[in-house]
Amino acid sequence: MLTRGIEDLRRPLIFLAVTATAVMACACVALADPGATASSQSFEESLNMEITKKDGSHVAAKGRASGTIDGKVSFKLHMTSGSKATATFYGHNSHGTVSGTGVAKYSVNGAISSYSGKITGLTGTGRYAGARSRGISISGTVNRRSYEVKMTLSGRWDA
Repeated sequence: MLTRGIEDLRRPLIFLAVTATAVMACACVALADPGATASSQSFEESLNMEITKKDGSHVAAKGRASGTIDGKVSFKLHMTSGSKATATFYGHNSHGTVSGTGVAKYSVNGAISSYSGKITGLTGTGRYAGARSRGISISGTVNRRSYEVKMTLSGRWDA
C-alpha cells in the first residue's frame, strides 16, 4: 500500500522537476542573450527544387522543404548586379506559411551558380505567425543544365 502511494507521488514530482528545469533553462538562455526570447530556436531547412522559369537575371523554382518546417516551397533568385542577388522564398504546409527575403553573393562556374548570404526578413502565418529571423544564413546552388536548385537555410529564429 505504501509503495503504491510513493508511485502515485513519483509522476507529479518528476513532472514538477522537469518543468522547473525547463523554466530555469529558458531563464538562463534569456540572461545569456538579452535579445533572445523563450521561443528563439534553431532553424535548419533543406530545400530541393526544380527550375520552373529562367529569364535573363531571374530564376524561379518550386519543390519541397524538409527540416524545421516540412512542406512545399517556391523560390526566386534575382541577380541584381555584378555578383549580388536577392532571394525570396515562400513555403507552406497545413500549419501555415513562412516567407522570407535575403541577400546573397553568387558565383558562376559553367552551368552551376553558387550563392550564399543571409535572410534579412522572415514572416509567417498560422502556427508560424511569430516567425522572425535571428540570424539565418542561406546557401545553395542552381544548375541551369539539370534544372536542379538546392538551398540550405541555417541559423536561429523566433517561431
